[in-house]
Amino acid sequence: MESFSFYTLSIVLFLCLFCDTTYCQQAYLNNSQLNCTGNPSISKGYLCNLPLQSCKSYVTFRSQPPYDTAKSIADLLGSEASLIASINNVSNIFDSIPADRLTIVPITCSCSGSIYQYYAHYTVKKSDTYFRIANNTYQGLTTCQALIGQNYYNSEDIPVGIELTIPVRCACPTENQTVNGVISLLDYMVTTNDTVSSIAKAFEVSVQSILEANMLSQNSTIYPFTPILVPLESKTCTTNPGSFFCDCPNGYAADGVSCKTDPRKLPVKWIALLGIGIGMVFLCLFLLGYKLYQFLKKRKHRIHKEKLFKQNGGFLLQEKFSTYGSSEKAKIFNAEELQRATDNYNKSRFLGQGGYGTVYKGMLPDGNIVAVKKSKGIDKSQIEQFINEVVILSQINHRNIVKLLGCCLETDYPLLVYEFIPNGTLSQHIHRRDLELSLSWENRIRIACEVSGAVAYMHCAASIPILHRDIKSSNILLDDKFAAKVSDFGTSRAVPDDKTHFTTEVKGTLGYLDPEYFQSSQFTEKSDVYSFGVVLVELLTGEKPISFARDEEERNLVSHFIALTKEDRLHQILQPRVAREASREDIHAIANLAMRCLRLNGKKRPTMKEVSMELEALRKSQICLENFQEPHILRDEVSSISIDSTRESQEPREETIISSLEMESASTILKSA
Repeated sequence: MESFSFYTLSIVLFLCLFCDTTYCQQAYLNNSQLNCTGNPSISKGYLCNLPLQSCKSYVTFRSQPPYDTAKSIADLLGSEASLIASINNVSNIFDSIPADRLTIVPITCSCSGSIYQYYAHYTVKKSDTYFRIANNTYQGLTTCQALIGQNYYNSEDIPVGIELTIPVRCACPTENQTVNGVISLLDYMVTTNDTVSSIAKAFEVSVQSILEANMLSQNSTIYPFTPILVPLESKTCTTNPGSFFCDCPNGYAADGVSCKTDPRKLPVKWIALLGIGIGMVFLCLFLLGYKLYQFLKKRKHRIHKEKLFKQNGGFLLQEKFSTYGSSEKAKIFNAEELQRATDNYNKSRFLGQGGYGTVYKGMLPDGNIVAVKKSKGIDKSQIEQFINEVVILSQINHRNIVKLLGCCLETDYPLLVYEFIPNGTLSQHIHRRDLELSLSWENRIRIACEVSGAVAYMHCAASIPILHRDIKSSNILLDDKFAAKVSDFGTSRAVPDDKTHFTTEVKGTLGYLDPEYFQSSQFTEKSDVYSFGVVLVELLTGEKPISFARDEEERNLVSHFIALTKEDRLHQILQPRVAREASREDIHAIANLAMRCLRLNGKKRPTMKEVSMELEALRKSQICLENFQEPHILRDEVSSISIDSTRESQEPREETIISSLEMESASTILKSA
């Protein structure tokens, strides 16, 4: 007999899977809600049942400090305090409710996707986790899975003060239940010693109606701290009109499922007609005023957007696109879209700050992670830099140059939207204190190849030659595979084919600035070569270009590097991991290349294309050697490194000249600041 019952129940459940959802009941959600592993297979709530997309519903909450008044419970669950006080016979919304007393809270349940939910809002407190919020604060009215699905914060590290969206579980009656006189469903949280019979008695409903509403049998087990649906029936309103779910507005009386006009309070006809007439007049005036308000608001918004578009260089952007003939169109984002993407530029989304703006991490509606660059100010020079960056990046298509996705001109400060590069900057990796976690020699060589290739592309292969003007390790981003991405084109300039340089106000970063450019104010492609040479020195030494923490003679990295190289003492400045992993020949080649990039005379420096080809050849030879033999280990000293003595003899004491020029530029920049 038991086998037959089990077989019959299985067939019924199987057929229910294929029935119209308007006739299916809601399955009992067992104690799987206590599981906070993030398993998506665990139910987040009750499935929607057509045709009701929204309905009045109820949940139960047991009062506990600090949620022990109608006001505090209403704030927690997003309900109305006066209704809670009225339903639970509390005289004042600020009166304390005895601890652990069952409180009934009215809510409006709506279909969100495929699940019935009601959204409340909660401000995170210290030590809060999704488990604690779901099972302690909200007493099981929501689940970890629902919170994880609605909010993107880590369960164990939710920022204090952040406002979370809380999906409260609820349900609406099915079509069958409505036909059988069910007005609404109450989400009751089961406690210890509760049974289906005791719950049915407490709410004056039948045991069978609760079993059917939750797809349970007589032998089913219900667990404490889990929800069970209680169908509230219209016949209860007939026998007991004072029931909490039978309340009707003034002038109406309960009549089964609905509230009907109370004849004893029906106003006379002329009062009704007068009220309707006055109401229609006010309605017309309201609609007219609303339409006028909407028109003026849209007009003001349009004028404001046009003003910001002009203020943020929109017309200049169009002019530059027209001048350069750019066929690439960056997407124009609206301000609200980027505001939502960055959680209103929340501090938790802050990535970093450069010379021309602040960068935030964001997530677009399609799920793409982006970096949003927000300019600091709106003066003319910064607007030109912003427009310049948009135009230049629109013309560049290279795997080692950060990709521009679009911009926004509708805000007080112009915005740029880039692809998100997750692994930080090259500077962070080569200057980190833990040397064992710093970049390997193989990665350093590959990054140098990728950066030189990207800059060579800008100089030679782009539709219009582009000079970066601010090449430095902090402007080289690394993705999850440590591939290099050149970024920050705020000071970059496009140079027509018939020109080799341009004269401009000296701008750049101390330690990377070309001394020849500093003296003449003429920036050429060889100025980018000099800056790249400084990056090569950083890759070898792991030191910063300028550091006032070092001794005075070592303060300028470039002059110190040149001096040690000429004295055959390069091993004194090499980073330990480089000395351990790199071969003598590789160090010799990179140091030689860096020295040529750092020559005072720009004409004697190699082009970026030559630098890229030399690095690529070095990398390929390194790969070939690794296939046949183990790399040499450089131990305590590096053998003498020959540096083209004939050429260098024509440039006596370069390190002294470079040092003095860098110190002069530092003084000038600090004074201007």
